Amino acid sequence: MSGGLTDHHVHFMAAAATLLSVDVSAAADLASLVATIAGGAPPQGWVRAWGYEEWRLAEQRHPHRDDLDRAVPGRPVVLHHRSGHAAVLNTSALAEAGIPDHPDGLLVDRHDLLERVPRLAARALRQAAAATSARWESAGVSAFVDATHTNGRPEIELLAEWVASGVIRQDVTAMVGVTHIADLPGHGASVGRVGVGHAKIMPAPDDPDRLARQVGQAHRLGFPVAVHVVDIDVLDSLLGALEASPPPPGRTDRIEHNSLCLPEQVERIAASGALVVVNPSFLVHRQAKYRAELTEVERAWLIRMGSLRRAGVGLRAGSDAPVVDCHPQEMMRAARAHPFAPAESLSAAEAESLLAPAPGPARRR
Repeated sequence: MSGGLTDHHVHFMAAAATLLSVDVSAAADLASLVATIAGGAPPQGWVRAWGYEEWRLAEQRHPHRDDLDRAVPGRPVVLHHRSGHAAVLNTSALAEAGIPDHPDGLLVDRHDLLERVPRLAARALRQAAAATSARWESAGVSAFVDATHTNGRPEIELLAEWVASGVIRQDVTAMVGVTHIADLPGHGASVGRVGVGHAKIMPAPDDPDRLARQVGQAHRLGFPVAVHVVDIDVLDSLLGALEASPPPPGRTDRIEHNSLCLPEQVERIAASGALVVVNPSFLVHRQAKYRAELTEVERAWLIRMGSLRRAGVGLRAGSDAPVVDCHPQEMMRAARAHPFAPAESLSAAEAESLLAPAPGPARRR
């Protein structure tokens, strides 16, 4: 495809899976969340629900396993947080997952345990994938980068099969979890018609040495890195790692999200040569959260765009779907009107450039 827009940070399979889940995103409190799950549950088997954010609920907390027990008594329920970084299992689900003594059912970044939840039926997921791709195509998206940190060969081969069969209508590049890069051809190569992207790293905030080791390992194997960064301390650790280990020749590292960034970190990002992938639509959908949880000073450090561009940093944008759905026009509008820091806003042309293809090695199609 040519002439379209690129969403530079999505989680395609997770986005497709939301179409097969009970959507609780409109729930204003735990009672309505429980009622929504009860009303939308399939007649038998596991109940999969999705879309809650604790800060949107009146109780200002995550649901508890006991809350979900009330929704569908005696049946396993898994409720996914909108961010994809947490899930809550009820008592039946915890028992089937082999962790019956878990105190509250809340699993944060425990994909190892969530792997015990039965997978969605292949045919249903394929249909949901086709519907997701078609919706994004209608929004003008002709290419996307899947930034899922658990991607390995099986996930990339499935994406490649969907591209080859026309289920996915976009050009696809898929990042590879940093622990799986040895199982795949090098960065810029292809699996079928899916490009092999960056080595994706989810840092442990309290282990900067591990982050530095992973960056160095990926670079030695010829992979640039794409690192999930949502706070200042992790950004500082990453910049130290990038200063100690430059990317392989001809490659560009990526900083994903870069949610908060101090003024003095802007020049260090520029010196690193890394590309920053921001999420402008968060300024629309999470504005109330930012107002409630960040100080006025911190909001000025939020989702920088203008200052990074003026420093010479390469910028691109992603929706982070399904956290926010893939709406390129919304991303561009949000980039032109930063609600907290007008100096971080971009011009119309600069905002459009956020959805242009990213620099990188060519691959054969």
